[in-house]
Amino acid sequence: MKRALCWAFVLSMFLVSAILWAQEEKTVAALTVEAKACTGVQDRMPVGESAKFPATVRQVYLWTKITGASGETAVRHVWVHDGKEMATVDLPVKTAAYRTWSAKKIPPSWTGSWEVRVVGPDGTTLATVPFTVGE
Repeated sequence: MKRALCWAFVLSMFLVSAILWAQEEKTVAALTVEAKACTGVQDRMPVGESAKFPATVRQVYLWTKITGASGETAVRHVWVHDGKEMATVDLPVKTAAYRTWSAKKIPPSWTGSWEVRVVGPDGTTLATVPFTVGE
């Protein structure tokens, strides 16, 4: 009897794990992203959106709107300058429609090609926003 209960418990834990894994995958697959490079964020909306910034910009923001999450999850902003990863920022997504942003200080000498990748919790790139500084 104890052995049967033990196996029933193990089986039920396996099933619960499988269900939770399937729900997590569903959350990831349903995410849609809108992302914009800008000079600021005001009232949770991007300000100064552009694909080209002057070398004197000082700081660039990546504003991101994520929709479709069915539970709390996270995305990552990966800031890349001329092919080199400069920063990684993890951002929580707390509701089905969520706006968030990160910012990168950019010295005048860091001109050139930039991009920010929005990466989902499973490592998939959901969006890429290219921009240039000072060119």
